[in-house]
Amino acid sequence: MIKEIKSIPLASFLSRIGHEPAARKGTRLWYKSPLRQEHTPSFKVETTLNCWYDFGLGRGGNIIDLAAELYQSTDLRYLMRCIADSYPVPSVPTVASSFVPRHSAPSMERFKVVPLEHRALVAYLQERGIPAHIAKANCKEAHYSVNGSSRSAFGAGRRKNTYFAVAFENVSGGWELRNRYFKGCRGRKDISYLPWARDGPSAECAVFEGFIDYLSALTLGIINGADTIILNSVVNVNKAVPFLRGYKKINCYLDNDNAGKTALAELTAIYGSAVIDRSTLYSEFNDLNDFYVNQSFT
Repeated sequence: MIKEIKSIPLASFLSRIGHEPAARKGTRLWYKSPLRQEHTPSFKVETTLNCWYDFGLGRGGNIIDLAAELYQSTDLRYLMRCIADSYPVPSVPTVASSFVPRHSAPSMERFKVVPLEHRALVAYLQERGIPAHIAKANCKEAHYSVNGSSRSAFGAGRRKNTYFAVAFENVSGGWELRNRYFKGCRGRKDISYLPWARDGPSAECAVFEGFIDYLSALTLGIINGADTIILNSVVNVNKAVPFLRGYKKINCYLDNDNAGKTALAELTAIYGSAVIDRSTLYSEFNDLNDFYVNQSFT
């Protein structure tokens, strides 16, 4: 079972969870790190050896090592289940399905969510073009420790042995976590569903890959009156399908990469002409936030 998991091509696994290479040099693929925010790709996958190395963190390894960083856990059975959820392996689900972890990120301790106030986190979102009043109205602030560790994966979002990050809740009670140096999730990975505050049902729903794009859309004022789904990863597109029933318009603000196009195609196959590709708004950029930041600061 472990051998089968380790044989999964890293490039295919990364594609399934929404990450595509920015460049290829021979047998090496270069990515913007899936473990933190960066503008210059410094995450390498060696396809012949099926291993990775993140130059920004100074760490690397096989697919299980990568999952340990992505899901912030050291529990092997939990990590194998996470990998199999994104890239099914025939012999894994049967064994893994009998294992129900106490929580999906056992290495995170003393996890606490409070209103977003920390200046460093507000400043981080402002760097992404998000005004403080929109950030504070839609996000929270998470504080936690990682087995008492001070690992650099959590970067500047660290105070003594406590880390902090912007937190955005999903429908399963999990939290998407972001700061300048860390991108992760605490709890079960799932979509976020946000009905628009109103008296009656909405005929439209807007779909985003991540909550930063959603905050960008709020700032731009382009989704007033529409319900919203944030996938939090394109691998969650099937989880969004039941929520989209009944909408006359499904406005998709997905990334302009292979993963985003695949997700769009899957939704179009189910809901047909109700699905509208809004990525034409930012066709020269990877995502809505890239477009918004470049428009705002040029």
